[in-house]
Amino acid sequence: MHDDTDDRASRALAIAAAIAAADAGEKSDARRMGPAGSPLFWRQVARLGIPRWQEAGWLRFTRLVALLTPASRESSVHDDKRPLGAVLHDAGFSEQRLARLIAARGAARDDALERAIRMIARKTTGLNTVDLARAVFWPDDGSHLARAYYKQSDKSQTEDIQND
Repeated sequence: MHDDTDDRASRALAIAAAIAAADAGEKSDARRMGPAGSPLFWRQVARLGIPRWQEAGWLRFTRLVALLTPASRESSVHDDKRPLGAVLHDAGFSEQRLARLIAARGAARDDALERAIRMIARKTTGLNTVDLARAVFWPDDGSHLARAYYKQSDKSQTEDIQND
């Protein structure tokens, strides 16, 4: 039996690597792309065999990773030790904003996730792009984001106590 989760993980990593390898103009096009996509996106659709019914999700994911990837960066933003929730915490994303992101549904959820990514884009050097794909494709699984956020919060508080 083929596992769709494995496909999503390998596609997420491949797209992040392709964005890193792209020139500054292609990265810029991917950041600004709308529903029609960009050449970089469509190359990934063809190369990775993305099914038509997943195109909208992968387009959203590609734009988010492009937002996280500076024009001059040549390596992937993927960091498997940095789940999205932890990155949000470290970037100063408030508990209230996290709660609104988790509660949002549909287009409002997509917009809230993009705003969160735009907020952290200048403050982080990387995040787990597989985790980001999970946030895009399983928007109702807010517990995953919350667990990573509060685990990082507890870790930060413990470090603060030990440093005092």
